[in-house]
Amino acid sequence: MKKILISLLFTTVTLGIVAQETQKDTVAVMILQKMSDVIGDLNSVSFDLNTSVDVINYEYGIETRFGHDQVYMVGPDKMLIHAYGPKGHRGFWYNGKVFTYYSFDENNYADINAPATIIETIDTIHKMYGILFPAADFFYPTFTQDVLDYFDNVIYLGQKKIDEKDCFHVLATNKDLIAQFWISNDAFNLPKKYILIYKDKENMHYEASFSNWQLNPEIPLSAFEFLPPPQAQRISILAK
Repeated sequence: MKKILISLLFTTVTLGIVAQETQKDTVAVMILQKMSDVIGDLNSVSFDLNTSVDVINYEYGIETRFGHDQVYMVGPDKMLIHAYGPKGHRGFWYNGKVFTYYSFDENNYADINAPATIIETIDTIHKMYGILFPAADFFYPTFTQDVLDYFDNVIYLGQKKIDEKDCFHVLATNKDLIAQFWISNDAFNLPKKYILIYKDKENMHYEASFSNWQLNPEIPLSAFEFLPPPQAQRISILAK
């Protein structure tokens, strides 16, 4: 959570909650931990993520940008992401040894030697190059503890419907950030939607919705190997 989530996101909203002493709701913690346990038990997974994020437009103020990601993972060391958004169509491949970035629009790519696991690679690539990975925090085995460590209040707000799906609603707050999580109320308790709110960032926000979850799908290992298309240019990515 503290590794990537905090570097993303934004927006201020009044929720009728008065900041007093810290509160860690045991029901909220149980829901988050069940979700994390299910994700941690998966051997492979795929899902879609639709996102919206507010950014500063220095000429006109706040601008909302939208994106769509298709994510495929086989633990512990395979990952493929197709990302569609303001930066065009981009692909990210990780085969356990090499992480590759490819721009479909510009037909150029860069490859980087990577650590031995998905989590280590996400950490390393984000730290060195500033690349953000969709919903990565949910796949950290320490997700629930990270939430408890970072937020002063973690509260269960009851059941809500998201796209006609019954969900558990969990709210987490501290002096800088508000996070809301909607976790599916079904056998698997997978995340359905989350919103992150920065109180000190001019009402900017980040919102993401999950769909098309596939649990333990058979994904060919060849899908995680990048083959440069004809005339693709190899480039270097500058460290931040």
